[in-house]
Amino acid sequence: MARFLLMTFLGLTGAALVHLAIVLMLPRLSENDVWRQIETETAPYRALRLDSQSDRLAMAKSLDPMFAEFVCRYDLAEGMFTITNDTNADFWSVAIFDDHGRIVFASNDRISPSRRIRLGVAMPSQIRAIQQDPRDELRGSIVAESRRSEGFAIVRLFRPDPSWEQVVRNFIAQTQCAPVPV
Repeated sequence: MARFLLMTFLGLTGAALVHLAIVLMLPRLSENDVWRQIETETAPYRALRLDSQSDRLAMAKSLDPMFAEFVCRYDLAEGMFTITNDTNADFWSVAIFDDHGRIVFASNDRISPSRRIRLGVAMPSQIRAIQQDPRDELRGSIVAESRRSEGFAIVRLFRPDPSWEQVVRNFIAQTQCAPVPV
């Protein structure tokens, strides 16, 4: 009886370890994750809506009707990535992700000094170059460090009802996602 219980315990433990390994490896082995969809559907430095106003990128689509969302893809091989917008919105948040879907940095209008989006993302070597030679166009910007050269930014805007759609469109049109040569 003891041998039977030991074999049952070992079998269940082995099965649990195999299942855990599969769950942990799945994001790395998946070929249709959010990054792959963003990479195929968007050009770098172009805003693409993710909310109910768009039928593209179903995997990344927002389920919250109170927020409008859009994504900008970047490649740090072209220089430092900046995302800026000098208009005011009732609430905005921005999250920077690398190409593995890991969050690099997040901010919102409540913690931004000017309540405007002024954010940069750079590799460590690019940050050192910027520190040695400061640029006027980056003055007042928060610069986040990324160890990976590709990624995307997701911006969320509070939209209490559909009548705010024009405010959202204006905000998206005035948001600039661009590389800054370093």
